[in-house]
Amino acid sequence: MTWGLIRTVVVDKTFAKYGVNPYVYLAIVVSISVPYAISTAKLFFAIIERHLRKIAIFAPIALILHFAPDAYILSAAKSVPRTIFDGFILLIAIFTILGIREIVVKVREHKRSNTL
Repeated sequence: MTWGLIRTVVVDKTFAKYGVNPYVYLAIVVSISVPYAISTAKLFFAIIERHLRKIAIFAPIALILHFAPDAYILSAAKSVPRTIFDGFILLIAIFTILGIREIVVKVREHKRSNTL
């Protein structure tokens, strides 16, 4: 939740002047936090169990919830300077890569701990 508040302050300082409402952004972040946590946990266990049907269910849910706050910014922001837009897209890419990496690391750790 702290991370969501930090992001909201950054969104307020960066995008409010371009039409993004930080309170709407915060409401999105807060409202998806529990479903996002549940879907990523279920995705993790589905990957561990190699349950393809559950992976097919929870991966799209986790992806949609992961990108929902960013989608709001992209849909609400108007006339954003190219440098800010490019930086935002770069941050989305970086945090997506870090999120995927975290899942991969946790799956490997789990497999390692169960084979010892």
